[in-house]
Amino acid sequence: MSPTPKNQPLETSDEVTLKFKEIVKANGITDEVSEVIVKSAGLQGEGFASETKYVTINFQNPSIKPLYLFVKAHTSNSSHTEMLTGAKIFEKETNFFMDYVPAAIEFCKSKGCEGMVDMYPKCYYGDNNMVVFENLVVGKGYVLLNKKEQQDLDATKVALTSLAKHHAISHAFIQEMGGPKPFFKRFQNLDLEVFNHPTARELMEPMVENAIRTNIKILQNDKTASDKDEVINFLKSYEGKAYDDILKVLKDSSEQDKFLCLCHGDYWNNNMMFKKDEKTNEFIGHMAVDLQVTRYNSPGLDLGHYLFTSVKPKVRKAHWDEILRHYFDTLKSTALKLGHPIDLTYQELHKTLRRTLRPGFFFGMCVATGAGFEAFQNIDINEIGDMKNFATVMDQAAQKWIQANPEKAGEIVCGILDIVNEYKAL
Repeated sequence: MSPTPKNQPLETSDEVTLKFKEIVKANGITDEVSEVIVKSAGLQGEGFASETKYVTINFQNPSIKPLYLFVKAHTSNSSHTEMLTGAKIFEKETNFFMDYVPAAIEFCKSKGCEGMVDMYPKCYYGDNNMVVFENLVVGKGYVLLNKKEQQDLDATKVALTSLAKHHAISHAFIQEMGGPKPFFKRFQNLDLEVFNHPTARELMEPMVENAIRTNIKILQNDKTASDKDEVINFLKSYEGKAYDDILKVLKDSSEQDKFLCLCHGDYWNNNMMFKKDEKTNEFIGHMAVDLQVTRYNSPGLDLGHYLFTSVKPKVRKAHWDEILRHYFDTLKSTALKLGHPIDLTYQELHKTLRRTLRPGFFFGMCVATGAGFEAFQNIDINEIGDMKNFATVMDQAAQKWIQANPEKAGEIVCGILDIVNEYKAL
């Protein structure tokens, strides 16, 4: 949800206009619409699962402010659409925002905790092909933090507050309904493990494998690091095995962990937005977005994914206990307010996190190098054709970046060594 790009062609078909007029009316807005303007959001390379657009709804009454919307829809790549439909990506997100969130708001309100569910954007519409949200940028003042720079301590605590509340509210709601079986009977597919679906493997495994191969090559090309061989061998041990290892951790944690909840599934910097006070520069708002791969599993999976993909390494290492305790305290206090305390000690949480870190580490490796970011930004899903070609396209793009940016590749050697050694130490 970055600022609206300039000079983009408009899409003003009668069909599009009628669709958004219906959405507006369905949300109780009865004012006459004068114009619907649709523009590309210009977010190519920012996500795998959708094509994004900005929609502006203007009204006949000039005194009424325009309504700014953010739309996620299928790409024009039929192979990509078929994959996502099979994995129920849009269906899951629609169920989360259109069914679960309103119910969670009412549940918290019934417990005297009105306003507790404040970490999700308003959703105006959703189906299996499209989801329509409020535009958090235009008129709302939210921003997406720079994913390359990663988050400092203040941002980390804000993000972990939202994550802890997300986990605690789902836990309390599930307990209130009598357990996971009746809960997921009502909110279907939110517990679906997308990574078990063949289409998810076709999409995600190439990204993980590409990251491993790319980082190995960068280390091999480096002439200065004296301790790189052990790290190279460690990464090589996971070549061709990383995705299966992720699936094993997901399965084991769901069967063994003491505390399970509704996980976000992809909680990282690109899937959250922040709002700052213009005068103090302090964070005053935070939103979690892209709830497309929710799962019922250990909270350690979300924590590991976030910590290794989104937090500055120096912050993660220097403040590990502080940030984890911040999450833990928020988790426990939120659940207690909702009448369903969590029987979990800090030591148990820490042990759970260490046991479930590996998927987060692998995806952290995906964003540890500039190659990963730059290569993906140059890929247009609409131009790939059959998604079976995705692995080859990703690999070619990453290798091309390395060849064109030898100095930048050399600069990130220390980062690769650090993240591997940090993970091994944990």
